[in-house]
Amino acid sequence: MTLLERNLSVLKGKNPELHSLLAAVPDDETITAEETGSGDRVPQVARGAKKVMVHSRFDPVKEAERFISEIDPSDYDLIVVMGFGFAYHIQVLLSRMNDNAVLAVVEKNPGMIRAALAHRDLSAALADPRLVVMVTPGEDDFAEMLRGKSSKRVSFITHRGSHQLDPDYYASATGLARSFVSTKEVNIATLAKFEKIWSSNIARNLGRFIDSPDAGIFYGKFTGIPAIVVAAGPSLHMSMDFIRRNRDSALIVAVDTAYRILVRAGIEPHFCLAVDPQVINARYFEGTGPTETVLVTDPTVHPATFRLFRGRAVTAGIAFEMMKWIEKISGARAELSHGGSVSTNAYDFAKKLGASPVIMTGQDLAFTGGYAHARGSYLDEQVHLRTGRLGTAEMFNRRQLTALPPIFVRGIGGGRVQTNQKMVIFMSWFEKRNDADLINASAGGAVLPGIRHVRSEEIRLPGPSRDIAASIKSILAAAENDGSSEGLRSGVRDALAEKIDKMSREVDSIIPVLQRAAGFSEKLVHEMRAKRRDQGKVDYILTKLAESDRIIESKSGIKDLVSFTAQRVIHTITEGYDLGEDEAPVSEDEMVARRSGYLYRGLLEGALFNRKLFARMSMILEA
Repeated sequence: MTLLERNLSVLKGKNPELHSLLAAVPDDETITAEETGSGDRVPQVARGAKKVMVHSRFDPVKEAERFISEIDPSDYDLIVVMGFGFAYHIQVLLSRMNDNAVLAVVEKNPGMIRAALAHRDLSAALADPRLVVMVTPGEDDFAEMLRGKSSKRVSFITHRGSHQLDPDYYASATGLARSFVSTKEVNIATLAKFEKIWSSNIARNLGRFIDSPDAGIFYGKFTGIPAIVVAAGPSLHMSMDFIRRNRDSALIVAVDTAYRILVRAGIEPHFCLAVDPQVINARYFEGTGPTETVLVTDPTVHPATFRLFRGRAVTAGIAFEMMKWIEKISGARAELSHGGSVSTNAYDFAKKLGASPVIMTGQDLAFTGGYAHARGSYLDEQVHLRTGRLGTAEMFNRRQLTALPPIFVRGIGGGRVQTNQKMVIFMSWFEKRNDADLINASAGGAVLPGIRHVRSEEIRLPGPSRDIAASIKSILAAAENDGSSEGLRSGVRDALAEKIDKMSREVDSIIPVLQRAAGFSEKLVHEMRAKRRDQGKVDYILTKLAESDRIIESKSGIKDLVSFTAQRVIHTITEGYDLGEDEAPVSEDEMVARRSGYLYRGLLEGALFNRKLFARMSMILEA
């Protein structure tokens, strides 16, 4: 059996897709294996008349050891390496990493990997469960690779020899990997922060959700009509004349932060998007009067939003799979795409209306002029209300600018502008739309990659082809005056009440099981800490925990919902967050027991929370 065949046979069982790719790819004739002074084989790549050595021509093993000595691999949960080469650096990393860490290697050229397998025995490295090799990966590949794996402590390493073969590709791949990991961290932090708020708001808004029209009644009804999406970036005031000039020719779709600014300027938007669950976002509508603007929202917003907004509202579908049981009874609703910022929702809504083109304003995604928000927004006013001798407006802005590490990108007005990783994620979201019909007409801020930028003074929209406001009124009136809707809503309320009663009884039955499991886990931790372990007790506890697991698993109707409200706990365990693992070292057995107890306590907390949630929903349905 040749080296190539031996290596491929190992890979076949571990990664069939990569095995098939490498087995089928032809030998790369630009790559030759050269013998070094140490007797090892290294790749030499022909680049026209130039020959590029990917590893040291003298001793690639020592080179790899010096290269890896720049970091301590044992400090990381995830190491992302750009470039496979002939894997000398990969072998050194694997020898120094923790047993539960992940080593993800990105390689552009499958021919390079095939050449490595043909000239070196890499069977041990390929069989190592910690190693993941990806050829030109996309976001989905990173998502699959990181599923259920910790990425709290990450290191990105570029193999110098591989990088010189294609600097642009490896720079781009590093950016993609960093962006994905950052996005994952933001998503985890958001989920941990808002999991219970989302569920609580959905419960409190249940009546509104049933009674309000579906946001989808407007989808596709404004094909070919331009839309101006109004975000609340610092440059918004410079776009007000453009918006005012075109308010009869285009759909004006505002984000909640920008709503009051527009109203005070005498511009009543056609639609306003609100999707944030926090009460501060409801206050964006505080003090505003009756309006013809239609609020577009989903049931996760704070209930005060519906009270403070003095106009009609439509609701989109529930974004969370664990709460979809409500829509299964009430009827599916149109959904909005979520990109982490309400401006992404507003853009998506405009597209679903059929609008063309979609023109963004106030979409700075940068601290234009050193400010975070448009002048006159609720958030801007709060800064000034909180100022005093010990806290000036400039100090508040400085804190916002330094809350995350600064990133400098190309600015719309030239030069560089300051942004941060959170806003870079939003830039990436818009870039991935690959929408030739999207125009960024923001007067300041960051240049959005892949998005056409046009100065608002250069945009000439055609005159109104129809009365947009009248069309919106007509569509909404038809939905609200549907004769069958009242009886349908009554039937939905009865069906929801029945479902909630059933789930309440099921959650009541699971609470004692979780309480016992949490207690047994505490006893297990105590046994794991003992100098002389009583194996009989350990076996008994494990048997009882297994019984609890079987009961919990059998509660198919409620376990997923309980898990949804315990995401902070689940991610703490899978991602290594805030579990005290950086404290005094403990045995692996004790750490497993601690994680078990943490999980059961978290699920118990989720079950108790859901019991309160169901009680609230029942009261709302009875009202």
